[in-house]
Amino acid sequence: MGLLMNNMQSNFSAALVAKIDDVLEPLGYSLLLSNYRDDPQLIPKKLNYFASRAIDGLIIVGAEQQWPQLDMLKHLPFPIVSLITPLDNSQIDSIVVDNRASTTKVLAKMLELGHERIGVIVAPQTDYVARERFLGILDAFEAQQQLLAEELIYYGDYSKESGARGMAHLLTQKVTAVFVCNYNMSLGALQTIHTQQIHIGSALSFASYDYFDASDIFYPQLTVIKQPIPLIGQLAVERLLEKIRNQDHLKSETFTLTNTILWRDSIVKNNLKSE
Repeated sequence: MGLLMNNMQSNFSAALVAKIDDVLEPLGYSLLLSNYRDDPQLIPKKLNYFASRAIDGLIIVGAEQQWPQLDMLKHLPFPIVSLITPLDNSQIDSIVVDNRASTTKVLAKMLELGHERIGVIVAPQTDYVARERFLGILDAFEAQQQLLAEELIYYGDYSKESGARGMAHLLTQKVTAVFVCNYNMSLGALQTIHTQQIHIGSALSFASYDYFDASDIFYPQLTVIKQPIPLIGQLAVERLLEKIRNQDHLKSETFTLTNTILWRDSIVKNNLKSE
């Protein structure tokens, strides 16, 4: 089986690869792994590589529908499953998660607890997942007929350093709650909070995405959204094998999995009066 990753350096990617390999090995399949490094220009070369190895099926991660390089997928002789992003192709299944809905739930809770100045650190709005998470934030404010002020939005670049910078900026804006849309950026944000000796759960409410239970080492434990990485990997393999058994004659489907929200004491009622 082929697995084409967008980025093999993230914690999410490492966990996903491990799960897919764990599922495939007992079934007698080996995993052929390659990476297009978030550069769609590399995709044709990578797809030709997989085709030359006569793989039985391909899982592709993080590909964006608008990339012209993906037209090549229509002509490949093996079934394909797309993870994290949906692809509009009659032969390709897509497995996504409810990032928008789960993000809305966390922001709605912050608003419900009286936070009027909620800062958010978001990823660049160039990919599907980042847009879905940001839309979830906006949905929560719209439902309460409120607006998210532009100065309370910090656009990071997925790095821990940008999370630290974003947190420093938001603290100058007198925020009482912060939501971070990415795991790495949340680590940087937490570093800034620690450096400035701000107490989460009293002086500041905080929530973010998490993958490796990092939230458990903080006190109070952090409210986090966790993607079902094992289930994503399991379903991807199961669906790919089903398509192979049916000689890829199955109608394409999009499967939406549910994130888990771990509600912890890092989100509390806002007792500070708005200035």
